[in-house]
Amino acid sequence: MTVKEAGEKWGLGSRIVTLYCAEGKINGAVKKGNLWLIPEDAVKPEDRRRKKASIKEETGSAVSQDIYDLYEQSKHQDSWPFESLYENKELFAQIIKHFPYPLHICAPDGTMLFANEAFFEFVKSPTRELIKGNNIRNNPNLDRWGVKDFVRRSYQGEIVHAYDLRVPLQELIEKYSGNAELLSESLYHNMTAFPIRDAHHKIAYIVTVFTTSRYYQGRDEVIRGKEYIDEHWKEEFDIDKLSGIVHMSRYHYTRLFKQHTGITPYTYYQDVKISKLKEKLCDINLSITQVFDECCVDYNGNISKKFKQKIGMTPSQYRAMMTQK
Repeated sequence: MTVKEAGEKWGLGSRIVTLYCAEGKINGAVKKGNLWLIPEDAVKPEDRRRKKASIKEETGSAVSQDIYDLYEQSKHQDSWPFESLYENKELFAQIIKHFPYPLHICAPDGTMLFANEAFFEFVKSPTRELIKGNNIRNNPNLDRWGVKDFVRRSYQGEIVHAYDLRVPLQELIEKYSGNAELLSESLYHNMTAFPIRDAHHKIAYIVTVFTTSRYYQGRDEVIRGKEYIDEHWKEEFDIDKLSGIVHMSRYHYTRLFKQHTGITPYTYYQDVKISKLKEKLCDINLSITQVFDECCVDYNGNISKKFKQKIGMTPSQYRAMMTQK
């Protein structure tokens, strides 16, 4: 496993895991280039640095590994520079208010208590009063939107993640802004929900954060075509099937797509393939051939040539450049 995977498994920061590898504290860890590879059954090293347990007692909650590391670095200074941050409620409120990703905070019964500026901008709400009385758990559309299980688990106290979910943007904007104008955009989000617990370990609040995974804007037929290609990129390109989705002839749809994007549907499909190849090439556990197999691409086919034309180097050269960083 990688340093990141080991850190997630053991609850440590990547920097600390790398340090343990360099110091020989993880049995079986080997270095390949600039990367450390760790056996799956490796045992978490004992951390002998944690002598300042009083830090956790003072804050009332676990201190993250990164902040603990910063504390270790500054413990010889006259004062710990982060103590004032924990006590500065006004600063904390401003951070949440202006956090760049939409988020909302709800009571354990699902009642929305707070939403930040990014959330109101996201739903195009002209007033902050519209969230009052809105109950997330009682929304009858959760199942249709595909988030019913996500909400159920989050209000049971789990830390829950959901990826690349289509946002019912039209419905949300109508609900929060009253604007029924037809949108020419489509949005997909990753979502994370986590509980905030009180001193008795009971759930006090549920925080949900939204980050954009995909965004489309423009003519509806073009948006639907892009969405279909992005979701079926492993399949063979089929212009007849694609144009049939929007009920147009292949000729008219190709012309429309190029008119609004500057490229044909097939070029867009190739660009998606190349993007996926670039992602997979960063995984050094896969050979170049396995990367192409994972992306359902013939290594000796046209996409391989397009890769070099677009990126300016072969897949092997691209991998070497990325793994040397």
